[in-house]
Amino acid sequence: MTFLSASRACIASLIAAFMAVPVAHGFGVGLQPTTIEMAAEPGTRQRQVINIANVDQGKTVSLTLGLADWTLDRNGQIELAPPGERAESASDWARFSPAFVTLEPGESQQVIVDIIVPAQLERPGDHRFALLASTLLPDSRAGQSGLWRKFQIASLFYLTAAPAVSSPAVRDARFSLTSQGNQVINLMIENTGNAHARLEGNVLIEGKGKRVSIPISNLVVLDGTVREFEAPVTAPLPANPQVTVSFENIFAPQSAEGAMPVKTYSAPLTVTNARLALQDAAPVLEQE
Repeated sequence: MTFLSASRACIASLIAAFMAVPVAHGFGVGLQPTTIEMAAEPGTRQRQVINIANVDQGKTVSLTLGLADWTLDRNGQIELAPPGERAESASDWARFSPAFVTLEPGESQQVIVDIIVPAQLERPGDHRFALLASTLLPDSRAGQSGLWRKFQIASLFYLTAAPAVSSPAVRDARFSLTSQGNQVINLMIENTGNAHARLEGNVLIEGKGKRVSIPISNLVVLDGTVREFEAPVTAPLPANPQVTVSFENIFAPQSAEGAMPVKTYSAPLTVTNARLALQDAAPVLEQE
């Protein structure tokens, strides 16, 4: 089998039109798995199979595959860069085949990704790259007849070299209204480690014997970053609310079990950016 890597110029053009959706059934194509976490031992070789499928039962689709660097912005949106551009890039470690696929309706195909970790690494912790699949399709939006749009999906790779530590901490939790008037809880989480965190847990809002519970799952905080996360609050708040945020980090490479509890955050719930009606309280709570 011949292994290929996409050229930097080609990937730069793909990135310009990237749509950050892990499984993009919107244009009838899915990649699985969408997230891959691997240990990166110097001098080793690993292979990952990615399944790409055309789930559209009526159309044939042709796709171009390539590599890119990636990160998450403060709000968790994917940002791409040409391969090898970012300090944590592992794009140069990866080769893949095939570089092009054409899938009939309902057809799937395997893409083989071969990863060779260098014998000498400049730093421990996370290294990352993305496998992208892209295609051009007619624009179906109203008034766009005759135009074509570029669609892309990605499988995101995390390669973690020892010694690695994932060290997330909840720094703040606030309640607010969105511009559409929806109630949300805003979390700020910092990861001071050199490996990403993957958090699962619960936000509990309590007051006067009443409680509102908000489950959180699969919340990623990259190494050395601060992540802001917004979760909907669908129930009325109790009066004089206290917020408690409890997480388990299910990606903790420093632990033999692979998971560790995160220090619980608890504080009076701060309300910002809105006038908020509270249950069993005064009609409104003035914004700060």
